[in-house]
Amino acid sequence: MNHLAQVTWNLHTSLRSNPGAGDSESGLKKAILAILVPFFIVASTAIGFVWWERGAPPGFRPTPVDVTVDTITRENRGVRITGTAHYEARLKQHAEGSGETWWLYPLMAKGDTMSRQIRVMVRTKEEPNELYGFEDMTVEGLARPPGRLVPFYVQETLMQKGYRFADDFVVVEVWDSGSDD
Repeated sequence: MNHLAQVTWNLHTSLRSNPGAGDSESGLKKAILAILVPFFIVASTAIGFVWWERGAPPGFRPTPVDVTVDTITRENRGVRITGTAHYEARLKQHAEGSGETWWLYPLMAKGDTMSRQIRVMVRTKEEPNELYGFEDMTVEGLARPPGRLVPFYVQETLMQKGYRFADDFVVVEVWDSGSDD
């Protein structure tokens, strides 16, 4: 018998005569698998959800699609949209936990300063110029349903200023110029 066959035969007979000898190794393997498999399942699910919700993997921006105020939908993710910002209706939001400040204002079709039906709200960290009432602009960002981004009190405030919200209005969160997400 060659050396490898002898070692294999000795291991086989040793395990057969002492059945508990290999259990500590297999128990360790089972414990590692019991920890790693659920971790990878949870991590994969979280990454998949962020990817689905944002349209890109975490840390990346989705490719912006050119849309208009009339064609944007809640199914869009990364968008590039041109329109007229109504700064007269701008609102300031403060995030309690992080201390960030966000500015919200309606974006109407380009050149439209008279309309009062909101289909697109812009949410940005950049403060609009106080001297402007309206501004034609192009923004790139992530299109989202309003949800928690535009709470009811914000809608109520804008309705008191004479604005109405379309049933399917969208919030565009403008990307920071220096970040990738």
